[in-house]
Amino acid sequence: MLAPLKVFNSIASGIADIHPYAKAVMSIFTYASNIIIAQADRDNAVRALLEKLSEVYAFMNEDGRLAEIESMQAIFGKIARQTLECADFITHYSETKSAWRRLAKNVIAETDAKIYGYNNVLEALMQQFRNRAIRDTALDVHQIDRAVHDIDVKVHRIAEDLDFKDMVYVDGAGWDTSKRCLPGTREDILKEIKDWVDETGEDVKRVFWLSGTAGKGKSAIAHTIANWFDERGGPGACFCFDRTREAEQRHEKIFTTMARDLADRDPIMWRALGSAARDNELRHTKDITRQWKKFILGPVDAAAQAVDAPVLLVIDALDESGEARSREQILDMLAGNPDPFPPELLKLPANLRVLVTSRPLDDIQKYLHGASHVHHISMDDISHVSLESSQRDIQVYISRRLNYLRDDEGFDDGHFKMLAHKSDGLFEWARLACEYIKGTNSAGVEPMDRFEDLTAGTSESITGAHLLDDMYRRTLTKLIPMDEKAIARVRSVMAQILGSLEPLSMVALTEMRLCFLDAA
Repeated sequence: MLAPLKVFNSIASGIADIHPYAKAVMSIFTYASNIIIAQADRDNAVRALLEKLSEVYAFMNEDGRLAEIESMQAIFGKIARQTLECADFITHYSETKSAWRRLAKNVIAETDAKIYGYNNVLEALMQQFRNRAIRDTALDVHQIDRAVHDIDVKVHRIAEDLDFKDMVYVDGAGWDTSKRCLPGTREDILKEIKDWVDETGEDVKRVFWLSGTAGKGKSAIAHTIANWFDERGGPGACFCFDRTREAEQRHEKIFTTMARDLADRDPIMWRALGSAARDNELRHTKDITRQWKKFILGPVDAAAQAVDAPVLLVIDALDESGEARSREQILDMLAGNPDPFPPELLKLPANLRVLVTSRPLDDIQKYLHGASHVHHISMDDISHVSLESSQRDIQVYISRRLNYLRDDEGFDDGHFKMLAHKSDGLFEWARLACEYIKGTNSAGVEPMDRFEDLTAGTSESITGAHLLDDMYRRTLTKLIPMDEKAIARVRSVMAQILGSLEPLSMVALTEMRLCFLDAA
């Protein structure tokens, strides 16, 4: 039954000089096959899953199959990761049975349901590969992604789950598909980051810092990269800071959240995190230095010992963590500051890649700019990201957002091009401009009226942050009624927010407002 696994290993060991991503996928398949072959005590209950895995490896052994890894990354990555999950289930089946019995579950029924789900996903992935036409069946790939998620491969890891299920986790801090770059935009910078993720060797810079002033599209790039890495089956985590949610103290929860996300995507890191989290005091610590060492570096290093594949962390909008002191420790660890930390804490595993996006604030600049292991790209550097390229991408964005106005309102490519030119390369200005033109808050004012008002009122001499300030002023002027009572209420709300000692949640601000004499 296991002959195809042994044949695959012999083929894999003879392949050299392949694309880094293909090498990573081969490493996962090889590791999975080795731990299955080495598993001497195989329960008959998992025989059906072994037969399916044997079929998968036979499928991979077919002539020319392995040569297609690079061109069909998403499916290959999913097959590899699902195979690793199945291998982990088989090798730890005895522990799983014991956990199910402790929870008073029917072991036979649980086993059959789990194997049935695994087999269905593996068969669906192989069929998707056979179809070949990824471009025409992209929706099917996403449907399979959902199927893999719905099966919930974590069931057989119940024992470890009990050890860290109560670790602090920030909901809504991950990547968002709606915030990705539009297809065909930002292609140069996206390719550079993807190539960096796949680079191999000890001399690869572990941290990629993408900086830029507000509105340059840094977050869209971060969400795109996080989504790309997840779709091709890579173990990664994305954490987004948000200045509107400073009250949550997200900087204290970044690494516990990312650690749980990594564990969800890789059984090796899941078990490593479960082992570390058995320490109850450590599991609830707010010391992010200890979190980084035990919950991130430990599991990532464990994965590196088993599989030669990258692990990606995406930290978006680090400048929105709060005051400079809120991110000081994070920057210390990313920059490799030798003063407060021992050398072993600063050495990042060879398989770890950390993508950081932020505005070039002084404190972040001081830590990351010039660090030997940090690759820095500035979106404000015209030599790297040309204004023409940015405006072309922005025109694509605007034309898609306002495309419905072509027939009914007389808009055409010329109008979209003018808006892109006015944007000065700022995606945030373009987004606000689209919302302004689509606005329905003024009776009798048509989209073309708002377009003309916007383009005529935006001076060519206003650029950069001043351009955004002008757009904010214009938007607020339209939204806030110019009467004495409305202005007084707005000023009262702003005074409440600005007068708070620290950021407060919307619920807290609303409760406070009930005590205000002018709250009406």
